[in-house]
Amino acid sequence: MIGNMANVDHHYRKATWIVVGLFLFLCLVTLNYNGPFFDEGIYVTAGIRTLEGVGYSDRFLTWFGGSLVWPVLAGLGYRAGGLLGSRTVAAVAATLALAAFARAVRNIFDERVSFWAALAFAINGPFFSLARLSVYDVLALTGIAVAFWSVTEMREQDNRIWLGAAAGAYALAVFAKYPMGLMIIPLVGVLLFLRRERAPLDVMLLGFMTAALGLAFFLPLREQIGQFFNWRLQNSPEFGVPYRAIVFTVVSFSAPPFFLALGGWVMAQNRRWLGSLMILSLLLWPAYHLLTADPVSVRKHLVFGYLFAYPLVGLTLSRIWGGGNGGVIKKVVAVLMVLLLGGLGLVQANQADQSWPDIRPAADYLLERVEPGQELLINESWPYTMYLYTEGRISSPWDVYDEYRIRTEEEAPPICEYDWFVDTRGSYAWPEEIIAAMESCGTFEQVFSHTSLVINVGADFNYVSYPVETVVWMNTSELQQSEQLESQSGRDLPFTGNRLVSTLGSE
Repeated sequence: MIGNMANVDHHYRKATWIVVGLFLFLCLVTLNYNGPFFDEGIYVTAGIRTLEGVGYSDRFLTWFGGSLVWPVLAGLGYRAGGLLGSRTVAAVAATLALAAFARAVRNIFDERVSFWAALAFAINGPFFSLARLSVYDVLALTGIAVAFWSVTEMREQDNRIWLGAAAGAYALAVFAKYPMGLMIIPLVGVLLFLRRERAPLDVMLLGFMTAALGLAFFLPLREQIGQFFNWRLQNSPEFGVPYRAIVFTVVSFSAPPFFLALGGWVMAQNRRWLGSLMILSLLLWPAYHLLTADPVSVRKHLVFGYLFAYPLVGLTLSRIWGGGNGGVIKKVVAVLMVLLLGGLGLVQANQADQSWPDIRPAADYLLERVEPGQELLINESWPYTMYLYTEGRISSPWDVYDEYRIRTEEEAPPICEYDWFVDTRGSYAWPEEIIAAMESCGTFEQVFSHTSLVINVGADFNYVSYPVETVVWMNTSELQQSEQLESQSGRDLPFTGNRLVSTLGSE
């Protein structure tokens, strides 16, 4: 009997690793789904600048919600393979998170639940989307998942070296993205459940080690980090998103895992206390976004709650597959549930992947024509900055200006002095007064446009596909001066990067 159980566990363990491997494979073959997301442009550029030794002096830490650890990793990936290289680093990190998650579930329940939980988590739409996005949430998720696994290993091995590993992984998660410090709640809860009478000392040690690591990171950088927290406490960006849209997103993405996890809570029996903690973990980020009316990164944040709730989802599927009478029928039900979850995840991932415009054609156009020393005014600035700076087309990332900079920096050039003007006419479209100011200069000529399809929630809370046009204008004032000098001298002047080509706008 024991031999049969061990054999079954072995097969489930192999199946779990197959799920992890397939997850990584699917991530890697689908990385080229869209152009760079706004945040990807920021982190890659910051990472490259940090590798060049100027990341701190650029003062990214005064407005980043995390350290420069992830930007450096993203920058290294970009140097190795461009945007896809940067996303590969994210996919590998997310796969490590999935593997750590599976081992944690195995330690709490068993190999069967681990397999079903890993399978359900792998086909979760927000998680799969996040895994292929080069943003610091991925590193934070990996840190929390490894901390989760390390805490559960203390049930298997009475060795506090795992507590040190948990503290290090949790600190890394917080360094990656500060708000993820909130996930200490489920981590401590799991520790209290698994360690019982030893838990109080474990919690104190975990707190001490995490605080020590945090201070070691904070003290050398406190001037810039302090500025970030002061700014964040005084400002809460809304981006014009109505509250009902936040409610819709939270409910629609939380309801399926909640009801499946609720089934696991019912089946948990002697683990009801832990099951209640896992349900609470699923509700942490929905509660935060609903109470603060904060629309930023809702879907990404929900994944951190999934990390602790999906063990219960795995328990539900495991019991349906192998519990009680009606074996064949229950197996069919379990398969159908997985197919439904997979279909839902596919739809959600596709919607997320196409939720911003593809700026690559416009960026390619600029890469062929922009010269170092020129200045650009771009509303969707950082993805362009990433390409232009890494390809040496601009001298500094700060040669690209956006609306915030021209409104807040006294030294920002007047609109008529920029060499290029770019408008992505979607969520980030320039205000009418800035467009009017640009047109009143009389020197900007539209030279390129490109339209891409974007998927987002409409006013009726249905997902709709709509076109977003990106338009590029070139300032021809220097060109006109060059042509006048050329006609006067009777000879050709060197190419300055401002000459208008007859084929512009035909791409």
